[in-house]
This record gives sequence, C-alpha cells and structure tokens, in this order.
Amino acid sequence: MPHAHSFSPKVLRVDSVPGDQVGRIIEAWQRERPDVDVSSIGIITPLWRLGAIAAENRTRVLGVHGLDQSHLDVLATLRRSGAPYRLTAGELSRRCRVTAGATTQRVQAMESLGLVERVREEPDRRTVHVQLTPEGLARLDEIFAVVMAGDDRLLAGLTPAQRTSLEGLLRDWLVGLEQHPVAGGAGVVDEVTGR
Repeated sequence: MPHAHSFSPKVLRVDSVPGDQVGRIIEAWQRERPDVDVSSIGIITPLWRLGAIAAENRTRVLGVHGLDQSHLDVLATLRRSGAPYRLTAGELSRRCRVTAGATTQRVQAMESLGLVERVREEPDRRTVHVQLTPEGLARLDEIFAVVMAGDDRLLAGLTPAQRTSLEGLLRDWLVGLEQHPVAGGAGVVDEVTGR
C-alpha cells in the first residue's frame, strides 16, 4: 500500500551491532516503512530506557532508606533553598514542577514522617511555608551521598569527556524545549493527524 508522505531520510541505513536492540528496531522500521523518517528512535528510545533504568535505581536506593523519589524531590528542593530550608507551598510546587495538589499530598506524607513542617508567617498567618525539620535535614544529609553514588554508578561506562559532552547536549536540548515548547506538546501527532 503506498504511503502519502515522502521525505529524504536523515538516516539512510543503520547497521546494528550485537546487543544493539535500538539499532534493530530502526532497521526493522526502515524495512517496513522506508517512507518514514525513523531517526528519532535512535535518540528517544534510549532516553526512555535510560529513564526507566535511572528511576528503578533511584527507587531501589531510596527504598533502603524508607523514602521515594517524591520525598527526595521535596527534601532536596528545600535543602537547596538554603537556611532556614523553607519555601512557600507555591514556590515548592513550582520548583518541583508538580501541581499544588501533588505538593499538598507530598507535604502531608512527609509531615507524618516528621521530615517537614508547615509554618505560617506572622503577623497575618496567610502565607504557609514548608520547612525541613531538623530530622528532615539530617535524613537528607545522611542519604544524599548514597543517592549520588547510585546515580554515578549508572554513568560508570562513560569517560569524563563523554559525560561532559552528554551533559552539555542534554542541557542544550532541554533548555531549547523549555524555551520553545513543541506546539500542542505533541508536534509529531499534529503532523500525523493534521490536527
């Protein structure tokens, strides 16, 4: 069946190497749909897989300490804010990139663990701050190096130069997407559906 779209592929042929599942996926799509540019698979698929591996690693490392990624996100965000390690609930939501509702749930769970507390500003008491408790500060400082060592193990196969290069590329890509989001959040879908 002929396909309506034609283009000049960015990747004419990818030869996979043993153990290169992504290369085999690209080869298969190039065989099955030579009319579609599948070059993004070579970047996006490894990112998805690496993200899953990194998340699983963090889950395992944090689980040993009775915490999860949402706990670390709040504790680390408050810690990075500097003494007295507190932010308004709105600012905490913004920095953690979650909704106000998600922040409320996180804060409630962490209050029950004694890691954070809500503090109201005097004199009007309308502004609510979320603040690390001494226990929360000690807990984060105890596990932070362990978490970083776990992340570092994932990067062990890269040379220092590769790490620096990869960090720069990823930063540039992320900044570009954050400053100029893809229309509708799904530019590829827009091209495919025409919507």
